[in-house]
Amino acid sequence: MGAHGTRIPFGGDIAGANLEVLLGSIGLNRNETFIVGAYNSLPARGGGEPAPAELRAPVGDYPSSIDLLRATVVATGPALIVVLGNIGLRTLAGALAPGGMLPGLARVEKPGAVRGQAMQANSLGEIDEEFRRVWNRAWGLSALPRILWLMHPSAQNMSPYARRETLFHQRMRDARRYLRRAARACLGVDLPGRRPPLPTDGIYALPEWRDQIAPRIERMDRLWREHGL
Repeated sequence: MGAHGTRIPFGGDIAGANLEVLLGSIGLNRNETFIVGAYNSLPARGGGEPAPAELRAPVGDYPSSIDLLRATVVATGPALIVVLGNIGLRTLAGALAPGGMLPGLARVEKPGAVRGQAMQANSLGEIDEEFRRVWNRAWGLSALPRILWLMHPSAQNMSPYARRETLFHQRMRDARRYLRRAARACLGVDLPGRRPPLPTDGIYALPEWRDQIAPRIERMDRLWREHGL
């Protein structure tokens, strides 16, 4: 029930339900955000994280998924990039760095990347001067995006089916707290006291969502609300 089954990123699985909770906790939904994968295809092994060779392979006219991600960041001009998981962080670091290489996690953490804190872009490492020039041409003197690194909201990390005393529950609470803090500081949003219900327009009106995803999401959403999230 992931993206390869529904054509919608985070579509219908536990990670998707968790993402809806996180977005709703800051008063946003999928219609008001832009979701992009580090690797916009199903990994050859059928799921999970893409291999480094897959991320370095050409994508259409782009030399690699890393280059495609760089172009996507410039095209969308985000004020805040929320990175879900280590692969996303490493790929983003490569997209912003000279040479477009895929760094290891230790190399990304060394300049100052810390999970749960809204960071300046250079916390991931050196920023490529050409990227700065392209960004400035597109967005004037706008500051580079802030980066928030969260744990991936997969079932292996957090789950609405887990008891409140488990790590699966605590990790979700932590991710929610980090995101709310970053959204307030970086986006200036008014945080809702209670998550609003999911909308019924835009992405949520697609047949794939309405027929395949919504029933599963609604069930897991109800469980998270029972947990107080």
